Amino acid sequence: MASPSYATSTELDAVNYILMSVGESPVNTLDTQSPEVAIAQNTLRQICREVQSEGWVYNTEYEFPFVVDSNDEILIPPTVLQLDVNRYKHADNYDVIQRNGKLYDRYSHSYKFTNIDTLYCDVVWFFEFPDIPQSFRDYISARAARIASTRMVSDESASKLLAADESLLRALALEYDTKQADYNIFNSSDLRNPYTSYKPFQALSR
Repeated sequence: MASPSYATSTELDAVNYILMSVGESPVNTLDTQSPEVAIAQNTLRQICREVQSEGWVYNTEYEFPFVVDSNDEILIPPTVLQLDVNRYKHADNYDVIQRNGKLYDRYSHSYKFTNIDTLYCDVVWFFEFPDIPQSFRDYISARAARIASTRMVSDESASKLLAADESLLRALALEYDTKQADYNIFNSSDLRNPYTSYKPFQALSR
């Protein structure tokens, strides 16, 4: 059975959603000189990046290997939004940040990693709009529509209606994330940090 064409949305669909939210007519292509389309598309891409920066189950990866290159440096792909050393692999041996497209270790005050071949990190990735789950596409579109509305129209009543839609769709995105990640108050999401409750026989060790 053929899938319905409206089961998933495209970037064009999202831009048209934003345009209609501010009272503009939809377009058939994004290759246009319309300033309204440009504002809508830029706003959508900005919000897509902001939302994904929060880190969700679909774009967070643990213990991702970064290989040290021939210059003893680690280059960072432009699609990395957040990154931190995985403590299970490296304990507290490194304190890395992103700087100039490379990893910088604040402990050694250097870009050089001479004692290892691979550094394992927990990463939050950026994905293009068509590559993210539909619930997040809907949420990002609604949030972008609200932001674009304040930029293009400044209608307080319309902003309130769009904010209500945004809240509903964020809740659906959170529901998706919760179901997919199997979060648990007793374990971390990667099941590597089990909660240890108090046991009387451990009193001396405490």
